[in-house]
Amino acid sequence: MSVVAETLGVSRSNLHARVAGSAKPRRRYNKAQDAAVVPLITSLVAARPTYGYRRITAILNRQLRASGAAPVNHMA
Repeated sequence: MSVVAETLGVSRSNLHARVAGSAKPRRRYNKAQDAAVVPLITSLVAARPTYGYRRITAILNRQLRASGAAPVNHMA
Protein backbone atom coordinates (compact mmCIF):
# COMPACT_ATOMS: atom_id res chain seq x y z
CA MET A 1 0.00 0.00 0.00
CA SER A 2 2.91 2.34 0.67
CA VAL A 3 4.11 2.02 -2.93
CA VAL A 4 0.64 2.93 -4.23
CA ALA A 5 0.40 5.89 -1.85
CA GLU A 6 3.85 7.09 -2.84
CA THR A 7 3.04 6.75 -6.55
CA LEU A 8 -0.21 8.69 -6.16
CA GLY A 9 1.44 11.29 -3.94
CA VAL A 10 -0.98 10.87 -1.03
CA SER A 11 -0.49 9.77 2.55
CA ARG A 12 -1.01 6.12 3.45
CA SER A 13 -3.66 7.03 6.02
CA ASN A 14 -5.64 8.93 3.39
CA LEU A 15 -5.41 6.02 0.98
CA HIS A 16 -6.41 3.53 3.66
CA ALA A 17 -9.42 5.64 4.68
CA ARG A 18 -10.60 5.86 1.08
CA VAL A 19 -10.20 2.12 0.50
CA ALA A 20 -11.96 1.26 3.76
CA GLY A 21 -14.76 3.72 3.09
CA SER A 22 -14.83 4.77 6.73
CA ALA A 23 -16.30 8.22 6.12
CA LYS A 24 -20.03 8.52 6.82
CA PRO A 25 -22.12 10.51 4.38
CA ARG A 26 -22.99 13.95 5.70
CA ARG A 27 -26.55 14.82 6.62
CA ARG A 28 -28.30 17.47 4.59
CA TYR A 29 -28.41 20.99 5.98
CA ASN A 30 -31.93 22.04 6.95
CA LYS A 31 -32.54 25.81 7.03
CA ALA A 32 -36.11 25.36 8.26
CA GLN A 33 -34.85 24.07 11.61
CA ASP A 34 -32.56 27.09 12.00
CA ALA A 35 -35.27 29.62 11.15
CA ALA A 36 -36.70 29.46 14.67
CA VAL A 37 -33.30 29.78 16.36
CA VAL A 38 -31.75 32.63 14.34
CA PRO A 39 -33.89 35.41 15.89
CA LEU A 40 -33.04 34.12 19.37
CA ILE A 41 -29.33 34.15 18.58
CA THR A 42 -29.58 37.63 17.08
CA SER A 43 -31.27 39.01 20.18
CA LEU A 44 -28.72 37.37 22.48
CA VAL A 45 -25.78 38.77 20.50
CA ALA A 46 -27.37 42.23 20.43
CA ALA A 47 -27.79 42.16 24.22
CA ARG A 48 -24.30 40.75 24.85
CA PRO A 49 -21.95 41.88 22.06
CA THR A 50 -18.78 40.79 23.86
CA TYR A 51 -19.87 37.17 24.34
CA GLY A 52 -18.38 34.53 22.07
CA TYR A 53 -20.17 31.68 20.40
CA ARG A 54 -19.66 29.28 23.30
CA ARG A 55 -21.29 31.56 25.87
CA ILE A 56 -24.10 32.49 23.47
CA THR A 57 -24.71 28.78 22.78
CA ALA A 58 -24.79 28.03 26.51
CA ILE A 59 -27.32 30.80 27.18
CA LEU A 60 -29.39 29.78 24.16
CA ASN A 61 -29.47 26.13 25.23
CA ARG A 62 -30.45 27.14 28.76
CA GLN A 63 -33.37 29.18 27.37
CA LEU A 64 -34.44 26.42 25.00
CA ARG A 65 -34.39 23.77 27.75
CA ALA A 66 -36.43 26.05 30.02
CA SER A 67 -39.07 26.36 27.30
CA GLY A 68 -39.08 22.59 26.69
CA ALA A 69 -37.35 22.71 23.29
CA ALA A 70 -34.34 20.64 22.25
CA PRO A 71 -30.92 22.31 22.60
CA VAL A 72 -28.95 23.37 19.52
CA ASN A 73 -25.97 21.33 18.29
CA HIS A 74 -27.50 18.20 19.75
CA MET A 75 -26.38 15.08 17.92
CA ALA A 76 -29.66 13.21 17.79
